[in-house]
Amino acid sequence: MKIEKIINGKLMDPDMEMEEFEQLLSEIIKSNNSEYIRALYLAFDDRFELPEYGENLLYTVEHSRIMFGDEIGFEILIEMLPKMLPHAQQWAEWMHARILNEEIGRKIYAALVSNADPNLQKLVINIMNQLKEESPSHYDSTAEVLSIIEARTGELL
Repeated sequence: MKIEKIINGKLMDPDMEMEEFEQLLSEIIKSNNSEYIRALYLAFDDRFELPEYGENLLYTVEHSRIMFGDEIGFEILIEMLPKMLPHAQQWAEWMHARILNEEIGRKIYAALVSNADPNLQKLVINIMNQLKEESPSHYDSTAEVLSIIEARTGELL
């Protein structure tokens, strides 16, 4: 029943205690069901009263890369990204910042983005550019991601 709340977009019940929330996320991981992971992306919101809920969501969706492999985990993120915006822009940026800190992960992600729909590519490119603008020295790896996308798509970015 509780997992159904996620599918119906009702995950963030204000009366849900952190322990119950963490148990729910644990059940989702144990289920090994990619549809539940997709539903979690819909629960992100920049207006979380307690950021710990968002952090636990983040760790759970990142765990999908362990459950399903990097490619499938990243494909789910790419697919769900438009559904996160604009209400979870900060969380989307945070996810991408974490990807930029992984040498192998960012290469896999960039390759998958370059094969995605052009509108999805633009979303990712915008997020990467936003991160680069916010902190050029910290996110210099955005150049690598953007060059991979550019090389594979033939588009000048």
